[in-house]
Amino acid sequence: MSEKVGENMTRDEAKTRLERYTGLRLEVRIRLERLATLQQMDRERPSPCGSRSEEYAREIAPIVQANRREMAEIEAAVAALPDPLEREVLRLRYLEFSKDPRTGKKSVRHITWKEIGRIVYGDGGKSGQKSAQRHLERAISYLATIWPESGQ
Repeated sequence: MSEKVGENMTRDEAKTRLERYTGLRLEVRIRLERLATLQQMDRERPSPCGSRSEEYAREIAPIVQANRREMAEIEAAVAALPDPLEREVLRLRYLEFSKDPRTGKKSVRHITWKEIGRIVYGDGGKSGQKSAQRHLERAISYLATIWPESGQ
């Protein structure tokens, strides 16, 4: 159950905002890759009707800018956490892409609790996982007190 503190977010709202980070980052990457592809196509085959890449760049600029702004706000809030272990657990869980163990490629999934426990505590077992989850819960509670309700 999430409880509001003044005009700030609930813990669930803070967690939801953190979870948005991966999607925002992915959307920026995909849109910028598409723009690079269109720019390459414009260089290879100029169109008498105008540049497709310039039109697309104008279309995505406000979206990319808004996403980057929200990502920067999330990163700043995580960096402002007073406890370094809480910062590291949040960074690993929400701001980093995990890697597929078979291919080594980046994935949009969260890093597993087992992996976070291993990285932070040197223990990927239940003890390390529980410690990481406790730090995460405290960190989310802290963020809920500093983020305004309208921060989503």
